[in-house]
Formats: sequence, structure tokens, C-alpha cells
Amino acid sequence: MPSSATERVLALSLEDAIRLALQNNLDIERGRLDPQVAHTKVEQARAVFDPTAELTTSLSQTKTLPQNKTLQFDDAGNITGVTIVRPFSKDAAVTPGVKQQIVTGANYELRFVNTWNRTAPARSGSTIRLANPRYQSSLALTFTQPLLRNFGIEVNTAPIRQAQNTEAITRQQLLQTILNTILAVQQGYWELVFHIQDLGVKREAQKLAEDFLAENKLRVELGALAPVELVQSETQVKQREGDVITAEAGVREAEDALKEILNLPESLGTWQIRVQPTDTPPFVPIIDIAIADKVTFALQHRPDVVQSQLAVASQEIARDVARNQRLPQLDLGGAASVSGFGNRVDSALTDTGTSDGYNWGASLTFTYPLGNRAANNALQQQNLLLKQARIDQRKVERTVSRQILQTVRNLETASKRVEVTRAATVLARSQLEVEQEKFRLGLSTSFNVLQLQNQLTAARSDEIRALSDYNEALAQLDQVTGTLRYDTE
Repeated sequence: MPSSATERVLALSLEDAIRLALQNNLDIERGRLDPQVAHTKVEQARAVFDPTAELTTSLSQTKTLPQNKTLQFDDAGNITGVTIVRPFSKDAAVTPGVKQQIVTGANYELRFVNTWNRTAPARSGSTIRLANPRYQSSLALTFTQPLLRNFGIEVNTAPIRQAQNTEAITRQQLLQTILNTILAVQQGYWELVFHIQDLGVKREAQKLAEDFLAENKLRVELGALAPVELVQSETQVKQREGDVITAEAGVREAEDALKEILNLPESLGTWQIRVQPTDTPPFVPIIDIAIADKVTFALQHRPDVVQSQLAVASQEIARDVARNQRLPQLDLGGAASVSGFGNRVDSALTDTGTSDGYNWGASLTFTYPLGNRAANNALQQQNLLLKQARIDQRKVERTVSRQILQTVRNLETASKRVEVTRAATVLARSQLEVEQEKFRLGLSTSFNVLQLQNQLTAARSDEIRALSDYNEALAQLDQVTGTLRYDTE
């Protein structure tokens, strides 16, 4: 309740409180980014199989020192001139290409080589260059395909699948944060409801003590009661005033705890605003809870269980890769090309298309390290890590069963406590009414009446405590089973 007319009050239902917490919780806000970061790593792993385009260009010129000379003769055999041969060559090349690793483990490279060459014309001998300048084009393909080690889609896509599992784990971690936040909100909400209701009980108890004191004062004035009886009544009033002060402090503390969980925006005035719950804790007696069904659901949906399953799956992938690495390296290699030339670019390209000039070849390369200790120990290591992951998974599954069993027991106990405390409240109120009537008839004492007032106050506090505990136990059951009942968007 607001302490002044100017104090702002934020009325919240439980669902509104949960929605507000999910919107403003910084851990959730940060956790929503983790799957996005993990997804970029998945795409990075996939990028290994993206083709790569290349382009290489070159230009060169060579001119060597004279190595010989050519003599010119007339018909009579006389030397008429001397020509010094100065060999030179100009070359240019443009080579576009593309290469790619594919999921079978193969690598290929396709290159289209275009060259231009010009040399000094021949001055001697019978060799005649067909084209000068000379344009030459060739299309060349090379590839390598592992046949044993590193062969197959499973091995080569292992990093992608592991990255996908990591992404899925981050989503489960976010879900766990959401579940924990929802539980914290429900616990904080029902704690605040308890303290507010308990404050109401304490104020009613104070009013009851004050009324009893006023009644006793009247009896003293009428001579129907000894003045000494007022001491106990006055003491009771002071004790009840102290209880109210303590209960008011409890409301403030519970309110601050809930506001911290809600992470209210500063625009609302986080620590100045008063939070007023609008829901009251419901109660439906627990008849029977199918623990086996709860455990089965949890083993399928609880974030920590799913994370352990994903961890085992990733470790199995690593084990399979390590097993493949024990195989010998046997690579099938191949190369093929066609080429053509001419004194123009178009004629060189046309000549290439005829496939008159071609080359091809194939090879097998076998490699195996003697002893193969590195691969054998790597596989042994992955097998051991897989065993650890499976043990961790079993530990989580056992924890799930134990937590659900314990939570169901707590819930059943809380349900019974609600029923018992409700009955105790009814009995305490009836006893007080009877004792008050006996006191009015002079058949009882103030002490007895005050004792029964205390018992009624304690019984009512126990009842609302049990009701809040029951609803908190319900929230705990949702959390330990991985049940999400609220929209998290």
C-alpha cells in the first residue's frame, strides 16, 4: 500500500510481472545474442565449401646478350653484311580460375590460362614460328579426392554439425535463463503477497487487541474488572504495534526484492514506485501427481538434459572423425587440359575448343605413418571424452529424477499444510469467540483471551504462509520439469 497520496503505485498481475521481467532482464537480453553468435560460427564452418575465385596477371620482357651473328653473302661468296642476333621475348598472361573444397573431401581447381608472347624473328635455320606474336589459351582442371582418410560427407561436415549443436546449446542456455527468471518472479511475487497479507493479519490483530483493551477499560470503569487486568491488555497492544512495524518492513524488503528481479525501467522510478500485486494465491488441493510422466517430460524438455544430449552428440562426431583419421591416406589425383593457339585471341580460343591439343593424367598417392601413434591416441582421447560426456548425461538425468521427486513431495506437503492451517485458523477463531464469551460472563481471564488472540494471529499467518509456499512449489515444479507456461517473446 502507498504510504502517501503522492506515492506512485504499479499494480501488477503475476503474468504482467513475468512479462515485465522477461522484457527487462539483462541476462535474457544478453542470452538472446548467444544463439546469433553461435549461428555465425555455423556459417563460418559452412564457408569452407564455398568456391573461391582467383585472377592472376603477369607481364614480362626478356632481352639477352648477343650469342651469335649472321653473315650475309653475295653471289660471288663475298661477305656483304653482318647481322648480330639479339634474342628477346615479351610475355603477358591473364589467368582466371576457381577452386573449391566439396563435402566428399575432394578439392578441385579450374584455371583458364591466356598468354601472349612475342619473340625476335628467326634469322637462321629452318624453324619457322607459326604465329608471332602468339596467343595461347588453355583450360586446365586438377582435382584430388581422398579415398580413405578424410573421405565422405560425415567427416567433412563434422565441424558444421558440431557448430549447429553449439548453437542449439546456447538456445537451451537461454531457455534455462528464462525458466530461472520466471521462477524467481513467481517466488518474489508470492513472497510479496504473503508479506502484504501478513501485514493485514498483524493490523487486524492490533485492532483486536485495541478493541479488547477498550472493552476492559470500560469494565474497569464499571467495576466489573480489576485495574490490574489492563496491564496485560496494554502490553498486548504494544506487542501488536511492534508486529505491525516489523511486518511493514517485511513488505518493503519483499517489494525491493521483486523490483530487483523485474529490473523496472528507470523511467518508472524503480526504487520510488510501489508494487501492488493484484493476484491472490490460488489453491487447488493436490490429489495425485504422475511423477513418471513428469520425469519423462523433463528428460525431453529440460534445458540441462537437452544440453547434455547435444554434448554427447558433438563428442560422438569428434570420435567418428578421430576414427577416420586412423585410416591410411590414399588420394586419387587427376589433371586434364585442352589448349590452342593463334595469332589472334579469337583464333586461340577457337583452337582450344577443337581439343586438338590436350593433356590428362591420373595418380594414386598412399601415405601411412609407421605406428600411427598420433591418430591412435587421438581416438583413445575422444573415446574417453565421450565416456565422460555420457557419464555427465546420466548424472543430469539422475538429478532430474531426484529433483522432481523432491519437488512433488514438497508440493504435496505444502498442499496438506494449506488444508491443515486453514482448519487450524477456523478452530482458533472458534476458541477465541468461546473464550471471549466466557470472559464477558466472568468465567475466564484476560490472559486466556490474549493467549487465544495470539494463537489466532499465528494460525492466520501460518495459513497464508502455507498458501504462498504452495504456489511457490507449483512454480518450482514447472522449473524442474522444464515447463514453460508463459510467452517469452
